[in-house]
Amino acid sequence: MFNIVLTDGNEDMVLAFQVRNTPTAKKWFSELSKNYPLYETDRFTNWGNKDLIRDLKIQLDVIKNYDERIKATISDSITQSELNRLHKYFEDLRGEVTQGTPWYNAAPKKIQDALVKFNVLIHELEANLRTSNHPTMVVTFKERPIIELSPYDLEHFTFRWTSGTVYINYCHVGKTVLDVFKDRDSIAEAVRPQTHYSADFMVKFGPTTPYIKYLIKKIMIMCWLPFQKFKFKNPNIGMIPVADHVGNFNIDNVRRFNKVKRIVCKR
Repeated sequence: MFNIVLTDGNEDMVLAFQVRNTPTAKKWFSELSKNYPLYETDRFTNWGNKDLIRDLKIQLDVIKNYDERIKATISDSITQSELNRLHKYFEDLRGEVTQGTPWYNAAPKKIQDALVKFNVLIHELEANLRTSNHPTMVVTFKERPIIELSPYDLEHFTFRWTSGTVYINYCHVGKTVLDVFKDRDSIAEAVRPQTHYSADFMVKFGPTTPYIKYLIKKIMIMCWLPFQKFKFKNPNIGMIPVADHVGNFNIDNVRRFNKVKRIVCKR
């Protein structure tokens, strides 16, 4: 088991999770138990406590002040099409996680951090455009290794979400096949199925996906895939579940807390 300790700066809340009894979940939990330093501690979507467009503009201004050649702009009433364009702009500046572009590698850490935050805010805005009742929390760590998923692991990707479930987080730069489908993104070039894992994770607090809704989406994706320019042997659509919340939770109570204070693993 492990606990996520949330805080609002004055009060703490503890959420308990039971790790699933699967080989994938066990090796993910082994990484989580190594107590890597926390990196992102305030990455929440559908949480209702942020001005995301303002925050996105702030990060873009930091980047533009560093490099005046960058002419990107952000409208006050942002659309998915605009977010697709901004994400492509991020991909072109950032490059792959393990390498980075010459621009990114030469940039000061402040600029690198602004670009990473820029990408996170894009995804938060995309989630808000899709729905307002599927809150999520992403927790990431510093200095954690990225490890290749085994053929067995690849069999367990799903996009039938269950409430209170922990999923291995995407740890590449680019877009998953599922995100390209959901965003109707025709300009993304860095389409990368998830092939590796780390200690990073996402918790989905929204309602469990009804089976009929999942089945309809699966059929739509299977009909859409053959017409895409990317061709992957394993598109790895969705995420891999590894743990579940123990007991009941009231999402309105959980939403009062906006920062991850620590992760406590129990053997």
